[in-house]
Parts: sequence; C-alpha cells; structure tokens
Amino acid sequence: MLLKVLLLFFVPLCFCQPTKLTFKNVTFRGYNLYTEKFKKTIPSSNSLKEFLPESVFDEIEFKEQYIPVLYEDSLADLEDLDELVIEYCQVLEIQAGALKNVPWLRRFSLKDSDGLISHPDLQQKLGSGNNLERIEEGVFNNLPISTLDLSLNSISNIESGAFDDLPGILNINLADNKIAKWNPNWFKNTPLLTRISMQNNSITKLPNGAFKNLAGDKKFGKVYLTINIVLSYNKIKVIEPKAFKGLTKINNLWLDNNRIEVFDEDLLDNIEVSDLRLNGNNIHCLDGDLGKVIKADMTHLDSNPFDCECLSEIKTWAEQNEKNIEIFFSEMDCTTQRIKNKMVALEKRLKEIRDQENDIEVAEGQPTSVPIK
Repeated sequence: MLLKVLLLFFVPLCFCQPTKLTFKNVTFRGYNLYTEKFKKTIPSSNSLKEFLPESVFDEIEFKEQYIPVLYEDSLADLEDLDELVIEYCQVLEIQAGALKNVPWLRRFSLKDSDGLISHPDLQQKLGSGNNLERIEEGVFNNLPISTLDLSLNSISNIESGAFDDLPGILNINLADNKIAKWNPNWFKNTPLLTRISMQNNSITKLPNGAFKNLAGDKKFGKVYLTINIVLSYNKIKVIEPKAFKGLTKINNLWLDNNRIEVFDEDLLDNIEVSDLRLNGNNIHCLDGDLGKVIKADMTHLDSNPFDCECLSEIKTWAEQNEKNIEIFFSEMDCTTQRIKNKMVALEKRLKEIRDQENDIEVAEGQPTSVPIK
C-alpha cells in the first residue's frame, strides 16, 4: 500500500518536470568561406552539436527563428566554429554555460537584425527581434572571441563581471540598448579590448576611473593598438574629473550628441587623442587652457550653443596654433545672429530718423506725407 502511495506521489512529479530545450523546430545554416554548405532543422533538442553534419564549415547562422532562451550547454562542444550568428530570433535570455568548449570562436553576433524580416508570417509570429535585457556573469567569460555584437537589444543590466576574463576580445558592440549607468568595474582582464561601442543608450555620467580596466599598452603580436570609445547619442551630462585616468592614447573619443555643458581642461591630461567629438552638446564656451582641450588631430565642436565671442576666440586660437576644429554650423549661427542684430539696429535707426522727420514736419505745421507706423 505504501509503495502505491509513493508511486502516486513521485511519478507525476517526474512527468511534470520541465525539459529545457533551446531548439524547437529551428532551422540553421552552415557556411564555409562565406559559401552556404548545408541547411538543417532541429526538431527538438538542447544541443546544436547533435545536428551538425560531417562537413567542413566555419560559420553557423540562425536567422528569423524562435529561440527565446539559450540554455546551458546548448552551444557547447563546437570545436571548429569561427563565427556564430543568432539574429532576429527573439532571444530574451542567455544562461551561464550556454557556450562551452568553443576554442576557435572568433565572432559572436546576437544583435537584432537591422534589416526587414523576409517572411510576413514570421514577422507576425516573432513580433520583434532579439530582446536581451540582462547580461549575467558566466555567459561570455573565458571565451576566445575577439568580436562580440550585442547591439540593437534592450539591455539595461550588465553584471559587474559579465565581460571579465576575455583574453582575445578586441571589440564589444553594445550600441542601441537601454544602458543607463556606466560601471567602472567592467572589462577586467581584457588586455586587447580597444573598441567599445555604446552609442544610442541612456548613460548620464562617466564616473572617475570609468576606463581604468583599459589602461596599459595594447599590443596584438607586433602591432600596437589604440583605444576607441564611442558614446555618441547618450544622455551624458557629467564627466567626473578622473574619468579617463589611466589612459595614455585614444584614437577615437566620441562624446557627440550628449548633454555635456562643461568639458574640463584637465579631463584629457597626459592623453593623446586623434579624433575628439564634442559636437551636438550644450557647451557655451571652453574655459581655461584651450591647448589642454583642443589637443586632438581633429576636434569636432559644431552644433553647440556657443557664445559667439567665445567661439571667435576659439577659432582664432586654433588658427594661430594650427589645430583642426569643426565649427561650420556654429559659426554660421553666429554669422546669422550678427546679421540679424545689424538688421534690428538698422531698423531701429531708420525708425528714429522717421520719427525725427515727423517731429520737424509737425513743428513747421506741415502734414506728414507718409503715415508713421
């Protein structure tokens, strides 16, 4: 009797235990040297490895499929894989351990597709593309990848160690997400990381030591690498005094189209910069030593609400010191304002002259020939 009771209790639990399956009726393609070699469908499984044919390939591509969760081990033991693309598959979550034993994986793209879905029926089913919101520690750590593309998702939460221990990473693309806060503890043990793209997010402040884990010389073989930081189109208003401390050379520092009002003269102290973009902010003037701010090979300052006298001083200084600056539209705005001011002054003077003539005619007892407005 007791055995029957136990069976009645435990058997349903066994059958009710959910099975974690990443792939359900999912189609993927394999490529070698950009040429399609095979197309396969996975009816139901948590392992891509089980459905790989005996064929030479270097890229696996999932596009326009439905893969909401990448469970642990789903992308494990892919020994020959160079590129993995999972785009427009409505991925909501990547679990720690989803990627394992991928010794040659160089590029991993989980971005939302920037093109249109090819099939209208699939558009209705998927509704939207990849929609990651959170990046946990343990998903990407210790992978050999050099390029990681997570752009065009909905990422707002990145754990402190999510991008640590990536010895070969060169480029991380997090553009077009919902990141609001920069964590200075990101990117530990990433000796080759030289490009961070986070344009079109909602970052409001760059704290002290924001890029401390990028400090030091970057060298790939015998080639020296320089850092590129792309933070265009965010909401940055505050840059703390030591935000760039530790860096010595920056190729592209793009801070354009933010809400910056003040760019302190010491922010780039002892840092070489090739291209500095501060255009499209709320800067009225550059105070202090211009040589400490306008130090890049090219400094973009256009489309700021500059005080025209200050802008004129900046232009004169740049010409005298042979520095390249971009101020075309700001200068045009100032020219337009000067012309407008002159027109207003001229109109005022003409009115004064008419009023004087009218006073003379009235004094002489003669009617005015022209009505005074």
